[in-house]
Amino acid sequence: MKLSIIMPLYNAGDYLEEAVESIRNQTWNGEREIIIVDDHSEDHSLALAQRCGDLVISVEHGGAAKARNVGLQMASGNYIFFMDADDVLSPDALEHLFAAMKEDADCEVVYGKATDFVSPELSDEQQRRLKVREAGYGGVLPGCALIKKSVFERSGYFDENLSSGETVAWMMKLKETGAAVREINQITLKRRLHMTNTGRLKREEEMKNYAAILRERMLKR
Repeated sequence: MKLSIIMPLYNAGDYLEEAVESIRNQTWNGEREIIIVDDHSEDHSLALAQRCGDLVISVEHGGAAKARNVGLQMASGNYIFFMDADDVLSPDALEHLFAAMKEDADCEVVYGKATDFVSPELSDEQQRRLKVREAGYGGVLPGCALIKKSVFERSGYFDENLSSGETVAWMMKLKETGAAVREINQITLKRRLHMTNTGRLKREEEMKNYAAILRERMLKR
Protein backbone atom coordinates (compact mmCIF):
# COMPACT_ATOMS: atom_id res chain seq x y z
CA MET A 1 0.00 0.00 0.00
CA LYS A 2 1.54 3.27 -1.15
CA LEU A 3 0.14 6.80 -1.08
CA SER A 4 0.94 9.43 -3.71
CA ILE A 5 0.37 12.97 -2.46
CA ILE A 6 -0.01 15.36 -5.39
CA MET A 7 0.51 19.06 -4.79
CA PRO A 8 0.05 21.66 -7.55
CA LEU A 9 2.25 24.67 -6.90
CA TYR A 10 1.93 28.22 -8.19
CA ASN A 11 3.53 31.17 -6.43
CA ALA A 12 3.03 29.63 -2.99
CA GLY A 13 6.63 29.73 -1.85
CA ASP A 14 5.74 31.50 1.39
CA TYR A 15 3.55 28.57 2.46
CA LEU A 16 5.03 25.47 0.80
CA GLU A 17 7.39 24.38 3.55
CA GLU A 18 4.63 24.44 6.18
CA ALA A 19 2.37 22.41 3.90
CA VAL A 20 5.04 19.75 3.29
CA GLU A 21 5.97 19.66 6.98
CA SER A 22 2.33 18.88 7.84
CA ILE A 23 2.58 15.85 5.53
CA ARG A 24 5.91 14.67 6.93
CA ASN A 25 4.58 14.93 10.51
CA GLN A 26 1.50 12.75 10.01
CA THR A 27 0.75 10.09 12.63
CA TRP A 28 0.15 7.67 9.74
CA ASN A 29 3.52 6.12 8.92
CA GLY A 30 2.78 4.19 5.72
CA GLU A 31 4.78 4.48 2.51
CA ARG A 32 4.23 7.76 0.71
CA GLU A 33 5.63 10.01 -1.98
CA ILE A 34 5.14 13.76 -2.29
CA ILE A 35 4.80 14.86 -5.91
CA ILE A 36 5.01 18.62 -6.39
CA VAL A 37 4.01 19.96 -9.80
CA ASP A 38 5.18 23.53 -10.27
CA ASP A 39 2.86 25.41 -12.61
CA HIS A 40 5.59 27.76 -13.85
CA SER A 41 5.72 29.81 -10.63
CA GLU A 42 7.15 33.31 -10.78
CA ASP A 43 8.42 33.40 -7.20
CA HIS A 44 10.84 31.14 -5.29
CA SER A 45 8.39 28.19 -5.20
CA LEU A 46 10.30 25.88 -7.54
CA ALA A 47 13.60 26.21 -5.68
CA LEU A 48 11.85 25.38 -2.40
CA ALA A 49 9.98 22.46 -3.97
CA GLN A 50 13.23 20.92 -5.16
CA ARG A 51 14.42 20.86 -1.56
CA CYS A 52 11.33 19.39 0.06
CA GLY A 53 9.49 17.24 -2.51
CA ASP A 54 10.20 13.60 -3.35
CA LEU A 55 9.43 14.18 -7.02
CA VAL A 56 9.29 17.69 -8.46
CA ILE A 57 8.04 18.45 -11.96
CA SER A 58 7.96 21.86 -13.64
CA VAL A 59 5.39 22.42 -16.39
CA GLU A 60 4.27 25.27 -18.59
CA HIS A 61 1.59 27.32 -16.86
CA GLY A 62 -1.75 25.63 -17.40
CA GLY A 63 -3.67 25.75 -14.13
CA ALA A 64 -4.37 23.39 -11.25
CA ALA A 65 -6.23 20.83 -13.36
CA LYS A 66 -3.23 20.31 -15.63
CA ALA A 67 -0.87 20.13 -12.65
CA ARG A 68 -3.01 17.50 -10.96
CA ASN A 69 -3.21 15.45 -14.14
CA VAL A 70 0.56 15.54 -14.55
CA GLY A 71 0.93 14.40 -10.96
CA LEU A 72 -1.50 11.53 -11.53
CA GLN A 73 0.49 10.36 -14.53
CA MET A 74 3.67 10.28 -12.43
CA ALA A 75 2.11 8.73 -9.31
CA SER A 76 3.34 5.26 -8.35
CA GLY A 77 0.99 4.78 -5.38
CA ASN A 78 -2.27 2.87 -5.41
CA TYR A 79 -3.86 5.59 -3.28
CA ILE A 80 -4.05 9.28 -4.23
CA PHE A 81 -4.32 12.34 -2.03
CA PHE A 82 -4.42 15.90 -3.38
CA MET A 83 -3.31 18.88 -1.35
CA ASP A 84 -2.93 22.58 -2.11
CA ALA A 85 0.46 24.13 -1.39
CA ASP A 86 -0.89 26.87 0.88
CA ASP A 87 -2.86 24.62 3.23
CA VAL A 88 -2.00 22.48 6.27
CA LEU A 89 -3.07 18.96 7.19
CA SER A 90 -4.32 18.02 10.63
CA PRO A 91 -1.66 15.76 12.24
CA ASP A 92 -3.92 12.68 12.18
CA ALA A 93 -5.61 13.35 8.82
CA LEU A 94 -4.18 10.39 6.92
CA GLU A 95 -4.61 8.06 9.89
CA HIS A 96 -8.36 8.78 10.04
CA LEU A 97 -8.83 8.57 6.27
CA PHE A 98 -7.03 5.23 5.95
CA ALA A 99 -8.84 3.81 8.98
CA ALA A 100 -12.19 4.66 7.38
CA MET A 101 -11.08 3.15 4.08
CA LYS A 102 -9.98 -0.04 5.84
CA GLU A 103 -13.30 -0.46 7.64
CA ASP A 104 -15.18 -0.90 4.37
CA ALA A 105 -13.60 -3.19 1.78
CA ASP A 106 -15.78 -1.74 -0.98
CA CYS A 107 -14.95 1.89 -0.22
CA GLU A 108 -13.07 3.75 -2.97
CA VAL A 109 -13.12 7.35 -1.73
CA VAL A 110 -13.15 8.76 1.81
CA TYR A 111 -13.94 12.43 2.44
CA GLY A 112 -12.98 14.28 5.59
CA LYS A 113 -13.80 17.86 6.54
CA ALA A 114 -12.01 21.20 6.43
CA THR A 115 -11.82 24.22 8.66
CA ASP A 116 -10.42 27.69 7.93
CA PHE A 117 -7.58 29.65 9.45
CA VAL A 118 -6.31 33.13 8.65
CA SER A 119 -2.72 33.33 7.47
CA PRO A 120 -0.79 35.05 10.29
CA GLU A 121 1.06 37.55 8.08
CA LEU A 122 -2.14 39.42 7.20
CA SER A 123 -2.84 42.83 8.68
CA ASP A 124 -5.82 43.43 10.96
CA GLU A 125 -7.62 45.17 8.10
CA GLN A 126 -7.04 42.26 5.73
CA GLN A 127 -8.22 39.78 8.34
CA ARG A 128 -11.48 41.67 8.77
CA ARG A 129 -12.21 41.25 5.06
CA LEU A 130 -12.14 37.47 5.30
CA LYS A 131 -15.03 35.17 6.18
CA VAL A 132 -13.73 32.38 8.37
CA ARG A 133 -15.64 29.12 8.71
CA GLU A 134 -14.67 27.85 12.13
CA ALA A 135 -16.91 24.77 12.07
CA GLY A 136 -15.91 21.82 9.92
CA TYR A 137 -17.32 21.73 6.41
CA GLY A 138 -17.21 19.28 3.52
CA GLY A 139 -17.16 19.52 -0.24
CA VAL A 140 -13.48 20.39 -0.64
CA LEU A 141 -11.37 17.87 -2.51
CA PRO A 142 -7.72 18.87 -1.96
CA GLY A 143 -6.75 17.92 1.57
CA CYS A 144 -10.01 16.12 2.31
CA ALA A 145 -10.18 13.10 0.02
CA LEU A 146 -8.34 9.79 0.03
CA ILE A 147 -8.90 8.12 -3.34
CA LYS A 148 -8.02 4.71 -4.74
CA LYS A 149 -6.04 5.30 -7.90
CA SER A 150 -8.17 2.78 -9.78
CA VAL A 151 -11.11 5.21 -9.55
CA PHE A 152 -9.52 7.46 -12.16
CA GLU A 153 -9.71 4.68 -14.74
CA ARG A 154 -13.50 5.12 -14.64
CA SER A 155 -13.90 8.79 -13.80
CA GLY A 156 -11.12 10.12 -16.00
CA TYR A 157 -8.82 12.99 -15.06
CA PHE A 158 -9.49 16.68 -14.38
CA ASP A 159 -10.89 18.94 -17.09
CA GLU A 160 -7.98 21.15 -18.17
CA ASN A 161 -10.36 23.52 -19.95
CA LEU A 162 -11.52 24.77 -16.55
CA SER A 163 -9.38 27.41 -14.89
CA SER A 164 -11.25 26.83 -11.62
CA GLY A 165 -14.00 24.51 -10.40
CA GLU A 166 -12.23 21.47 -11.83
CA THR A 167 -12.57 19.55 -8.57
CA VAL A 168 -16.35 20.04 -8.55
CA ALA A 169 -16.56 18.83 -12.15
CA TRP A 170 -14.49 15.77 -11.29
CA MET A 171 -16.60 14.96 -8.22
CA MET A 172 -19.70 15.01 -10.42
CA LYS A 173 -18.07 12.56 -12.81
CA LEU A 174 -17.08 10.44 -9.84
CA LYS A 175 -20.71 10.26 -8.70
CA GLU A 176 -21.79 9.13 -12.17
CA THR A 177 -19.40 6.17 -12.00
CA GLY A 178 -21.19 4.83 -8.92
CA ALA A 179 -17.99 4.83 -6.88
CA ALA A 180 -18.37 3.79 -3.24
CA VAL A 181 -17.83 6.96 -1.22
CA ARG A 182 -17.69 7.41 2.53
CA GLU A 183 -17.68 10.61 4.57
CA ILE A 184 -16.15 10.98 8.02
CA ASN A 185 -16.60 13.76 10.55
CA GLN A 186 -12.92 14.35 11.31
CA ILE A 187 -11.18 17.58 10.33
CA THR A 188 -8.40 16.61 7.92
CA LEU A 189 -7.60 19.98 6.37
CA LYS A 190 -6.78 23.41 7.74
CA ARG A 191 -7.48 25.72 4.82
CA ARG A 192 -5.41 28.88 4.78
CA LEU A 193 -7.19 32.14 4.02
CA HIS A 194 -5.06 34.88 2.49
CA MET A 195 -5.40 37.63 -0.07
CA THR A 196 -4.36 35.53 -3.09
CA ASN A 197 -6.56 32.43 -2.70
CA THR A 198 -7.65 31.29 -6.16
CA GLY A 199 -11.28 31.48 -5.13
CA ARG A 200 -10.76 35.11 -4.13
CA LEU A 201 -8.84 36.21 -7.22
CA LYS A 202 -11.01 34.32 -9.70
CA ARG A 203 -14.38 34.46 -7.98
CA GLU A 204 -16.38 35.63 -11.00
CA GLU A 205 -14.65 33.19 -13.32
CA GLU A 206 -15.19 30.39 -10.82
CA MET A 207 -18.94 31.07 -10.66
CA LYS A 208 -19.15 31.00 -14.46
CA ASN A 209 -17.34 27.66 -14.53
CA TYR A 210 -19.68 26.21 -11.90
CA ALA A 211 -22.69 27.30 -13.96
CA ALA A 212 -21.19 25.72 -17.09
CA ILE A 213 -20.51 22.48 -15.23
CA LEU A 214 -24.11 22.29 -13.97
CA ARG A 215 -25.52 23.02 -17.44
CA GLU A 216 -23.41 20.28 -18.96
CA ARG A 217 -24.52 17.74 -16.36
CA MET A 218 -28.20 18.67 -16.82
CA LEU A 219 -27.95 18.22 -20.60
CA LYS A 220 -26.57 14.72 -20.10
CA ARG A 221 -29.57 13.63 -18.06
